Amino acid sequence: MNKRLNLLQVDRGIASVLVVLAHGGTILSRNLNQDGLLKIFHFGWIGVDFFFVLSGFIIFYIHQADIGNPSRFESFAFKRFIRVYPLYWSVLACKSLVSLFDASKDGIYQWNIGEIAKAILLLPQDRSILESGFIGVSWTLNYEVFFYCMFGLLILMNAKIYRPIIFAWIIGIVLNLFNVLPIGENFLLTFIFDARNLEFVFGCLAAYVIAKYQFKFPALLIYASASMLFLSVINTRYGEYNVSGISSVIAYGIPFTLLIIGSTYLEISRLVNVPLLLIYLGDASYSIYLTHGFFLNSISKIFTKLADKLGILALIQNNSIYWNAIAFLMVLIAVAMGCVIHSYFEKPLITNLRKKVFARMS
Repeated sequence: MNKRLNLLQVDRGIASVLVVLAHGGTILSRNLNQDGLLKIFHFGWIGVDFFFVLSGFIIFYIHQADIGNPSRFESFAFKRFIRVYPLYWSVLACKSLVSLFDASKDGIYQWNIGEIAKAILLLPQDRSILESGFIGVSWTLNYEVFFYCMFGLLILMNAKIYRPIIFAWIIGIVLNLFNVLPIGENFLLTFIFDARNLEFVFGCLAAYVIAKYQFKFPALLIYASASMLFLSVINTRYGEYNVSGISSVIAYGIPFTLLIIGSTYLEISRLVNVPLLLIYLGDASYSIYLTHGFFLNSISKIFTKLADKLGILALIQNNSIYWNAIAFLMVLIAVAMGCVIHSYFEKPLITNLRKKVFARMS
C-alpha cells in the first residue's frame, strides 16, 4: 500500500499545533507573567498521544511486508535514523550554542557526559533532565526510537523468536498499566513497560485492520472518535495526564486509533480534497514540534525586553485584548518559523541524506 494519506497528514499538523498552543500557554504565561486564552488549550498535550498512535500505524502500514525479512533491516534502520536524528541533532546543537552565550541558562553544560550522551542518542532518560537541559519534547523521541527498535526485531528475527518477545512486552505493558507488574522503581523497566508504548501497538493494530478488513462506513468511526475525544477533553483537568482517573492511553489512545482507521478507510474508498496548506502543515510537523519551544521562549523574552524599554509592557499586561492578541501572534510566529525550518533545512537535508545513503547501499 503506497497511497499517501493526506487526511493523516492534516491530523498530524493539527496535533503539532495543539502541542504548540499548550506549551504557548505555559511558556508565555511564565515569561510574560500573564495568563490568557491560551490556557484553554491546556489539553494540547494529547497531540503526543496522537503522534505515538500515528507512528505505530505508519511504520506497520509501510513496513509490514518487511517483517521476518532480515535483508530489509538495513533500509528500515537508515530510513528511521535519517527521519529522526539529523534534524534533532541540528536543533539540539543550536539550542546548546545559544545557552552557551546566555548566562541565565545552564543548558546541556550542567549535565555529566553520560546524561549528555543519552540525550544525543535519544536513549531512555529522566524527563526532567531533558526538559531542563536539552530539548523539552525530546522525551517523546525516546519512546519513538524504542518503538523503532522493537519493530526492528520483527524484521530481524524469525517469527518463533519475535512473537513471544513482543507478546510478553505487550502483556507487561498492560499489567503495568493496571499497576500489577512488580518492577518497583527501576527506571529502565518502567520505561520499557510504560503504558505509552501501548499507543504504538494501537497504531500497528489499526494498520493491520486496514490491511485485512473492509469497512463501509468510515465516517461513523470518525464521528465516534471525535465524540470520544470531546468527552475526554472536557473531563481533562489542567496539568493532569489522565481523564477522571482513566489513563490517557485509554482516554485518547483508543479514540485516536479509531480516527486513524476511519480517516484511512475514507481516503482509500473515495477522493478526498484536502487543502494543500493543511497537508504542508502536516509535512512540517516534526520541525514545528522540535523548534516551537525554543522560538516561543526566545520571542517572548525579546518582546518583554523591547516592550519594557518602550514603556508599554504594563499597558499590554493590563489589557487582556492586547495580551491575548500578542500571545496568539507569538504562537503563529513559532509555527511559521517551524515551517521555515522544514522547507529550507529539514526537507533538503533529508533529501540529500537519502540520496547519499541509499546510493551507497545500492
